[in-house]
Amino acid sequence: MATAAQEPKAPLKRSRRETRNDGGSALSTYGLLAPMLIVLGLFFLAPLYYILLFSIALRRFSPTEALAALNGELNGFTTELWSKLVGVDVIVKLPGIDLTVPTMVVALIFIVLLLLAVSGGRISKDRGGWIVGIAFLLLLAPFLTLPAGNNLLRIMSLSSEGDSLRLFFKSVSMAMTSSVIAVIIAIPVAYFLAFCVGKSKYTWMLIVIAPFLTSYLLRVFAWKVILGDQGLINSGLMAVGLVDEAAPLTFLIYSQFTVIVVLTYAWVPFICLPIFLSFETIDRRLLEAAMDLGATRWQAFRKISLPIIAPGIVAAFLFVFIPSIGEYITPTLVGGTQGTMYGQSLASQFVGGAFNWQYGSVMALFLLGVVLLLTFATSRFLRSGAGGNL
Repeated sequence: MATAAQEPKAPLKRSRRETRNDGGSALSTYGLLAPMLIVLGLFFLAPLYYILLFSIALRRFSPTEALAALNGELNGFTTELWSKLVGVDVIVKLPGIDLTVPTMVVALIFIVLLLLAVSGGRISKDRGGWIVGIAFLLLLAPFLTLPAGNNLLRIMSLSSEGDSLRLFFKSVSMAMTSSVIAVIIAIPVAYFLAFCVGKSKYTWMLIVIAPFLTSYLLRVFAWKVILGDQGLINSGLMAVGLVDEAAPLTFLIYSQFTVIVVLTYAWVPFICLPIFLSFETIDRRLLEAAMDLGATRWQAFRKISLPIIAPGIVAAFLFVFIPSIGEYITPTLVGGTQGTMYGQSLASQFVGGAFNWQYGSVMALFLLGVVLLLTFATSRFLRSGAGGNL
């Protein structure tokens, strides 16, 4: 026979006052959030709404239909502008081989590779890491370059006969290269600050990110002084006799190489922070236990540290790649004709004399769609814990 102490207690009923207070707190929370949501809507959603209207030709730059027809603006929705942007074929260039592939086929391949990179661990527990790694390598391969003088060495590349799509692939390639290089530089810096400096690591971290707090334009102009024909590097090489004064190194300025260097320098201090914070979350006892069990430093980093810092690395990569893909200031100041990027072409549709707001809106929506797709895939990658499959 159960005693009174053993009998389960009935759940306490909440009073009307407590229920009313909870409802009031929820309303007060929404009341506090409402002004911020309105501001976000005005400053972010409203411009996107107008860009959408221009892209589908529901709004025109010209005040009248007659003037719009004279300026070549469309008077209704049509796929002509989108066909102009993505309707051309993509040229896949391999060593000794040039392939012409429809744009939709290339887009489908990249979507499949993104899905494999995000959910490769779910497909196979044993080979999930290989699936994720190979998918990432195939995604990076067409866009990674190695600056070598006036040329860019690469395994394969994507191009197009359409000016906008060709500039888009070129911009993705430059942004991807600078992002990967920046992450590769930031990882050892963040590791050194997290494990080797000691109590002064936060002070050194502040010193590392200090350049990011200065004016971006000043830093770009400083690089113009360093990389110019009569700049610091050329002057130093001329002084030691390695470069003729009449023939300075021209690839240092106004080239794709210059844009990649400046973008890498600009973002390395900033992305050290998320990687450093990821290293800070690692329990040192796990590394000590791995070393006691006979693991090498590389094995301990590969099996313990890398899966833990994977979210920080991915976040750091996105912090560089997303703003770099639509970069305007850097290629304008130090890129020249060789370093022209997609963002410059997009801006010229609005303020550069073309005044083709409809096509510019299509270009903006296309870029926004690509960025949103990458952000969604990355968030899924992190939430699925795919970092443990690396």
